[in-house]
Amino acid sequence: MFNLTILANTANLAAIKGELLILLPDVKSSHRCEALGRGLGFESYASAREAAKRNSFPITANGAAFRDYLESRGFAVKASVFYQAVAKVAIANVVSANEHLSVWGIGYGRSQRKQDGKWESSEERYSRFLQDRSELLSTDATRPFLASLALLAKVVRTKTVREGTGSYWVKHIAENFECTYPEGELLGPHYVPNGVLIAAAIHAGFLTKSHYDELGYHSLNVTFNMSKPCLEDLDYAIRPDSGRSQDRRREEERRALKRSGRRRWV
Repeated sequence: MFNLTILANTANLAAIKGELLILLPDVKSSHRCEALGRGLGFESYASAREAAKRNSFPITANGAAFRDYLESRGFAVKASVFYQAVAKVAIANVVSANEHLSVWGIGYGRSQRKQDGKWESSEERYSRFLQDRSELLSTDATRPFLASLALLAKVVRTKTVREGTGSYWVKHIAENFECTYPEGELLGPHYVPNGVLIAAAIHAGFLTKSHYDELGYHSLNVTFNMSKPCLEDLDYAIRPDSGRSQDRRREEERRALKRSGRRRWV
């Protein structure tokens, strides 16, 4: 289960309202707005707007309150719809603050070979990056973003960025994690692109460090201020058949045999 927070400011409130219009076009506008206010912890949409004008402070999305208000008005809407709308705005905020972030990670990466066998020009590579960046801003990114937040809630933070905490590894753990929305609806396992995991980590307040290859290009992956032993434990529990888990199991067996004083014949 995740904890989805967002700054309660005028821009975010308007953006969430706009997303709900797209997701729930058949729900009366006043009902959508009032449900939005409840989903953000306020008594009404008007009070949410007034609070957003005065301050910008983090609040936790409450899908159940959103769902229950609409249900009382005769609309059967899942709580996950509200989380989807808030998540899309949260992702947009992260993307706006990180100009090199796309759905696949940080940076443009190396030029790729095209179907005609020629290499991309710098302009074509940048155009591809913009397309990948737009995918990160799509509705499809919201579910893996929330699944990533659910996994990240279990990760121990460290004071500094640690080696061996690559985003591509963490995203594999996240996409295999069995998790639910706060109200119990199934959320994961679900495929998680590398850039979506990075966006979720940034949103959750983790630090990131970019890396470059021998030619000076971004590697797309980043490392985090995350406890590597914690990640290893999570990977072992969530992906027991992964290569890392199998290596760990063999090492544990070897140590157990060594402690018992017996020799293992192979």
